[in-house]
Amino acid sequence: DSVVVGDITPLTTMKKITLLNDFSQHGASVAPATGIMFIPAPAKKNVWDEFMKNPEKEINAIRTPPYHGDQGFIGRICQDAERWQNILPGRIISYKANIATPKMIGFNPELYDGTGNGKLPDGVSIVCFHGSPRPWNTALPWVPYFSLKNTIQSKVKQYKLSLR
Repeated sequence: DSVVVGDITPLTTMKKITLLNDFSQHGASVAPATGIMFIPAPAKKNVWDEFMKNPEKEINAIRTPPYHGDQGFIGRICQDAERWQNILPGRIISYKANIATPKMIGFNPELYDGTGNGKLPDGVSIVCFHGSPRPWNTALPWVPYFSLKNTIQSKVKQYKLSLR
């Protein structure tokens, strides 16, 4: 789940296959993540044809994180893909890695990059919520709410965390 929080026009100028870096990875050979992808039309056919060679095998393949699910398949097929974080640094970020603090819902010390202060950084276009929490469970003012009940529950939970 992701939340668009700013201008996404820069994301529309891609020409090559573009994937996310897995937010839990660091270094030169970071695994791909497929939460936000651009696959140009000619490449889509190649990806589809590769999948259709043996869809049962691809669907049932046992892959361990970070190469699990479609990330493993897409990463294997699109090894030369550009990465959003390299092309547009700071435009697509992780809630857990770049925003959440220890007193916020979803804080994960293993993902925290040390820069998050609980606020949405300037210049961000999209915030990715990979796994838990889901955006609507954070009670953040820049996340659209989906129901009054959910919003109240999230605000109460966030308040209790802030008291710690």
